[in-house]
Amino acid sequence: MNTTQLRNPAATPSQDTVETLKTDLSKLSETVKALASEQFGSVAEQVQVKAATTVTDLESAIRKNPTQAAVVAAGVGFLIGLVLTR
Repeated sequence: MNTTQLRNPAATPSQDTVETLKTDLSKLSETVKALASEQFGSVAEQVQVKAATTVTDLESAIRKNPTQAAVVAAGVGFLIGLVLTR
């Protein structure tokens, strides 16, 4: 056994070990990226479906009560105007 390694456990690793670690880290990075992409894609799809459903519900509510929808839109516009002028 090498006495240098006993005295200095943090001795420099060999070049093969460094290259192996780089390769493993690269593979791990690609795996994490793929998993994150799958998760994000799934969440984005769910949000799109929910948004489309909400828009459809909103459109049908506006068709059923056009006067009420116009009054609500005017009120919201008025409030936004107040906030922006301050």
